[in-house]
Amino acid sequence: MTHQYAVGQMLEMRSSPTNSRRAGPCEVVFRLPHDSGPLLYRVRPVNDRVERVVAEADLFASTEPRPDVAMVVPAFTIAISRR
Repeated sequence: MTHQYAVGQMLEMRSSPTNSRRAGPCEVVFRLPHDSGPLLYRVRPVNDRVERVVAEADLFASTEPRPDVAMVVPAFTIAISRR
């Protein structure tokens, strides 16, 4: 079996009733090695900063464009005061 999706591809993620995963657009960060069981991907949801490991069955193709880097909220900011 081979992975269906490529790194950097935008996908839609299905929500999960067993954990706090919400449905929505996400970007494939890494394709995990496969020995047995479902094909897995590490994805980064567009509206969340937490990367998740998701089975290929919980992902489907998206028409969502990749977010512009300038539009993404930084993970943290640093306040600098000048004296």
